[in-house]
Amino acid sequence: MSRRDALGAGGIGRRATITIAVAGYAAVLLAWEAYGRAFYRPGGVLPAPTEILATLWRSRDGYLSNTLTTMSEAAAGFAGGVVLALVLALLMDRFRLVGDGLYRLSLMLYSIPVIALAPALVASLGLGFGSKAVVALLAAFFPVLVNLTGALRATDTRVLELGQVLGTGWLRTLRHLRLPYALPAFAASLKIAAPAAFIAAMIAEWVGADQGLGLALLYAMFGYQIPELWAALVLSTTVTGLLVGVFGLVARVAAPWHASVDTAKER
Repeated sequence: MSRRDALGAGGIGRRATITIAVAGYAAVLLAWEAYGRAFYRPGGVLPAPTEILATLWRSRDGYLSNTLTTMSEAAAGFAGGVVLALVLALLMDRFRLVGDGLYRLSLMLYSIPVIALAPALVASLGLGFGSKAVVALLAAFFPVLVNLTGALRATDTRVLELGQVLGTGWLRTLRHLRLPYALPAFAASLKIAAPAAFIAAMIAEWVGADQGLGLALLYAMFGYQIPELWAALVLSTTVTGLLVGVFGLVARVAAPWHASVDTAKER
């Protein structure tokens, strides 16, 4: 099969996949809309999607303000977490004697749910912006640290041998050989860290806050305001989906040669 034929077949397969996915989502939404219009009563579980959209529109100013609050907390935590993880990963790579122990400790701490730490952090740092940003920082920090450190340590031995042959030092080997090798894993970790930071900020707002999308979700949940609850869920899902899409694009631009940034290549 020629390259052109192969690309054409791949394009048709991709279009068919998208068409099937869109048709499937449309069918689910139509069925949901019909069920909601026919059977939903106040306090029920599934209001119609049009009712959820109407709720979003009626309270758009409040939802926008709460979403921006949570996004600002998540953005601050994400930026701090990525910088801190990057610096610590490089230090752990440079000083292996201490770095090995810190890496194992990081793996153990990574397994602790953020929701378990949020109450203590909010109690210590207060109900303001800082406590939410720190919780978001922790959620973003560990995926980047573990993925980047693991990628640096898994550098192909042929790459390291090339550095030895060229007589480059640690810094030049890191800059020209090892960091480019670890770049796809670093970019992939951002796709995990960014939504994790947003969700962690929402969780921290559950513990205590005066504004935010997590707080709006909590009020709707305990007030049995189901359309408002779905509206907050739609917003949080939309934001996390956008974050995954944006950082997927970043990964595609940063490491276009790597198969993990293009699922079509894997097929």
